[in-house]
Amino acid sequence: MLVRLKNIQVYAYHGAHAHEREHGGRFEIDVEYMPMVNNTFKSDDLADVIDYVKVQAEVVNVCTAKRYHLIESLCDAIASQILLAFPVEEVIVRVRKPGAAAGVVLDTIEVECRKTK
Repeated sequence: MLVRLKNIQVYAYHGAHAHEREHGGRFEIDVEYMPMVNNTFKSDDLADVIDYVKVQAEVVNVCTAKRYHLIESLCDAIASQILLAFPVEEVIVRVRKPGAAAGVVLDTIEVECRKTK
């Protein structure tokens, strides 16, 4: 079973430029994970599965604990923390930075990181 958390929104202070780290901006994060044991949901008990509220809290913690110059580094840090904190086989994290100045008009810049145990 694959679990997806889509579009977690965090205001944080990441960016390659000083003004981005000073003024901050909105980041959008998707997390997908494969629990190590796929049949624990059959008990229909929250205690037997990975609580996605706790996954969201880890994402917010990583996003706000440190300022990253690169969203690639932020994405990797989120994926690494989820692997460390939860019994998952695989995690995929996507970080988007809407309206990032890239010299052209675009909706967002997105990076993706996939990690396995």
